[in-house]
Amino acid sequence: MKNRILIALIFIPLLVFIYLKGELLFLLFTNVIVGVSLYEFYGMMKASGREVALEYGVTIGMGLSVSMYLAEKGFLHNVEGYVVPICVFISMSLLIMRVLQKKIEGSTAYIGNTFLGLLYIPLLYLHIYGIRGLENGGYWILTLQILLWVSDSAAYFVGIKFGRKFFKEGLSVISPKKSYEGLIGSMIFTILGLFLIKLVWFKHMNISYLHMIAIALIVSLIGTVGDLAESMFKREFGIKDSGVALGEHGGILDRFDSMIFVLPAVFYYFKLFIK
Repeated sequence: MKNRILIALIFIPLLVFIYLKGELLFLLFTNVIVGVSLYEFYGMMKASGREVALEYGVTIGMGLSVSMYLAEKGFLHNVEGYVVPICVFISMSLLIMRVLQKKIEGSTAYIGNTFLGLLYIPLLYLHIYGIRGLENGGYWILTLQILLWVSDSAAYFVGIKFGRKFFKEGLSVISPKKSYEGLIGSMIFTILGLFLIKLVWFKHMNISYLHMIAIALIVSLIGTVGDLAESMFKREFGIKDSGVALGEHGGILDRFDSMIFVLPAVFYYFKLFIK
């Protein structure tokens, strides 16, 4: 417990500074999240006996992070146009690597597992640069992080108090302790949390209450799906935590699994309905 509190006391102020003020530090932070998360994800695969190009995948993921940072800063234009060439490069390079290894058995899994990690982590998480490019982008990223903490805490405490008292079945067999009551509590408190945050950071922003409710529900619902997605992988691989980078808090992927899903969902909601 002491380690959990110590890590939180160090990590949370650092996170606030990085999201609001960080420039190269923001790039470094994002590279660490992507690189370590990929390392943990591929590590779980390898621990379960699956083949994967770990070093290659981590390098490509961090390279994508740098590219997206440069695009946000205006050094790269029409970044969406690079998606297909990048996928072609990754596909061909993985195939070439496997051919040069002169291995036949397990080649499909080797290539597919490596590609899955890149689709799952950097492709989704790197939308953080897109949100950062919005008006008050840094504050929105911090808001999403705070709302996820509120969502997780509310789901936990409401679930303990009321779980399975109204709905007898759990939320998902993937994570048996999660309950529908906890999810409802998460949605309610996340909405209230965003209303309070708007009074502090976004009181001059012309955003309707309907949009605020929608964003809060995206955070709660999609964040829960992100958590369940990582739990699904961990159960398949037979792993309790993705890593030990944060001590009792588990691995980096354990802490950012919900954020990985929430960032693209909120980004495209802004693009479609607000901006």
